[in-house]
Amino acid sequence: MTERPPRRRLSREARQAQLVAVAERLFADRGFEGTSIEDIAREAGVSRTIVYAHYATKDDIFVACVRQARAELEDRVREPEILIEAGADARTVITRAGEVFFGILERDPRRWMVLFNPSTALSPELNAQLTELREQTITRIAGMVRHLGTFDDERSLAFAYAISGVGEQLGRWWLTRPDIPRSTVVAYYRDFITPGLDLR
Repeated sequence: MTERPPRRRLSREARQAQLVAVAERLFADRGFEGTSIEDIAREAGVSRTIVYAHYATKDDIFVACVRQARAELEDRVREPEILIEAGADARTVITRAGEVFFGILERDPRRWMVLFNPSTALSPELNAQLTELREQTITRIAGMVRHLGTFDDERSLAFAYAISGVGEQLGRWWLTRPDIPRSTVVAYYRDFITPGLDLR
């Protein structure tokens, strides 16, 4: 009888990456309330004990998913910031920002859904954590707005919230119309936002 080879033990970092990848897919497919720790363990091929060794609650692993997805977004936000530093105009910067944002949606709709399709089942504590993460991105957008126009801090922040909201809603609409090219969606985004940033 052939002996089964011993299962290779993953490092802590590798195991967490595996669990987050599985959880992200389940949260996107089933929603937060439709996903349990047991589901994540089963899909990952591990026991619930292993999951709990890394994430004490389902909230914790959901936050880990959001942090990972938002880290990619934060990293890509650097691209329009570089354009601003080079003296690009608002139209060019917003076009690039749209390409980054909707490019993430096109490449990985599940990850985008985890980021921008929150559930009403989330606890107040979890919502507070997610709001804090979202506001970190909005603060960076406000910084870009401030450099694109002669806006004070209050107006820059207000515009940043509006820009974020436009992107999220346009993204949800695009998910229902996947036949529309990304370039068209980016153009809609740019043409809606740029006039406000051109005001002096």
